[in-house]
Amino acid sequence: MPTLLRVARRSARFRLAGFLFASLLAVGCADDTSNNTDTTCRGDRCDDTVALTTYVPDFEKLNALFPSERPMEIIEDAFTVRVDLGVTQFDAATHLFDSPLVLIPYANDDNTQDALGNVVARRDVELAKHFPVGAVGYAVKHHRPEFRDLKFEGGGEDMKEHFKLQDTHIEIVVGVERDGKPGVITLNNPQNYESGLFGTADYPMIFLRPSFPGYLSSDQRVAFNDNIRTMAAAFNAVSNFPGDYNGGDPLGARTPDAVIEHSIMMVKAIAGDAEAIEFFEDEQNQIYCAELAHVSASAGLIAPLNKRTFEPLVGADTWQKFVDEVNAHNSGEESAFLSMNDNKLVSMVNLTLAPESLQAAHTYAPSSADADKLAFQPMTMSDMVEQFMRTHLPRETLGESLGQAQAAVLTQIKPGLLESMAIDGLPESHPIRVAVDDVFDRILAVVAQDHGTYENFRTALAPLLAEAREITGPRDGSGKGLFVPPNLLHVIAQKKHDGGLLGLDYVGHGLHFSVLKPEGATGGETPGTDEPSSLSTCENRCDDYTAAATCNCDSECTTYGDCCSDLAQFCEL
Repeated sequence: MPTLLRVARRSARFRLAGFLFASLLAVGCADDTSNNTDTTCRGDRCDDTVALTTYVPDFEKLNALFPSERPMEIIEDAFTVRVDLGVTQFDAATHLFDSPLVLIPYANDDNTQDALGNVVARRDVELAKHFPVGAVGYAVKHHRPEFRDLKFEGGGEDMKEHFKLQDTHIEIVVGVERDGKPGVITLNNPQNYESGLFGTADYPMIFLRPSFPGYLSSDQRVAFNDNIRTMAAAFNAVSNFPGDYNGGDPLGARTPDAVIEHSIMMVKAIAGDAEAIEFFEDEQNQIYCAELAHVSASAGLIAPLNKRTFEPLVGADTWQKFVDEVNAHNSGEESAFLSMNDNKLVSMVNLTLAPESLQAAHTYAPSSADADKLAFQPMTMSDMVEQFMRTHLPRETLGESLGQAQAAVLTQIKPGLLESMAIDGLPESHPIRVAVDDVFDRILAVVAQDHGTYENFRTALAPLLAEAREITGPRDGSGKGLFVPPNLLHVIAQKKHDGGLLGLDYVGHGLHFSVLKPEGATGGETPGTDEPSSLSTCENRCDDYTAAATCNCDSECTTYGDCCSDLAQFCEL
């Protein structure tokens, strides 16, 4: 049986005290069209956009939380599915990335306990190290640790969820100041989801952060991050969650022009315009969880929230009302951003108007190719099928003998595909349904054949996939047929789906504090407090670097900004 290539953990240094937000957005060593950022390592220490944590799993508690006939033995098991085709079995690393696996603990309550029973004073103490004040990111909520076996024995609800990669919700992650210290909250649709926190122990997540185009300067990246954050709070306030978020809800913000229209109506709604408020109540313009991430990121890149952009679009009076609401919010006064949102933690989010010089992101590009792009390229049914098959049944690595099995799987998941794109309710005689059934059958025939090589298979399949994207894409002018499901952000971060202005970088896997423990720690310690410990002082630690320490005392701590405050008292500089 083929085996999964395990991802080894590596140690790296996370700069605690000197973690500057701008460093996350700095221009790296990429060319002018790249989303890549710079990584500089010295030994086991890295100045890296992926901030590594020193938490490790308690497997007894992790297996108790997610019981299975195959207990997890290494942490990668939690994010891998065993695919059973009857004649063969193999492990598919559906929720792993091309970066070292990082564990980030979360909880909804302060004074929570980790796996050792240690009391953790601040629920977001570790998250705040990865998402400093002002930073925006995303959490892909998923159920992979609960569902680590996939047997193709028919359709049903379980198969539909596997088709979505077990990804079922998107949270927008925002670094804030909480009680005078760095903290983290979430913005969601529906607004009251988890009251702006992260969720229960049995519903883990993957944390991602945006990767901006390489042609943007460091200052521009900071400005666009701020614009996305303000757009997220604003769209969260005015939007309504749809009743059907399983494919029946059309994608309203599906073009740059539609994003501008949504942004205009958002500014007007925040300013109190009744017609604009009704705009977001229309089912065509309702916004589900991942769509909130999509529209706020797209608007954040396309429409800078400044007078230069919006006064011509909404008028001077309306723009000034919007600015007044921003100022009221930042002053701690009642504002539309808070009164229209059931998530009262939004009060912690700092709102920022864009610099007057800031223009749409694509205007800084060396060519006009980005002018028609959104932040994330939406999926069609064809894209969703391709990503499911590529993730779970990798023909490229397992060979052409997998063709018959792939065809059988496609047949089983067809009902879920049609439902996901709101096609299942159409009569079989409907022209769209007829066209979909026809191209599906022709794709099935190509998939089932042995083409000799994977390259030959892709050549035969390519025109049919293009036809399928055309058929299953936007239809009837409503945006139905385009979809931004939670797993869209997942596969973008795995570099399997591109075409948008933003890339996404893996930050870490979120697991609850109750199943994690600090590496090398024992019971009785109290992580996340301000109490002195042997790892938070330089007393008896000169020239020492400890990855699990809250600060360090070696010669490089000044470079990384994580020296203990009493370094000069105990050590020679």
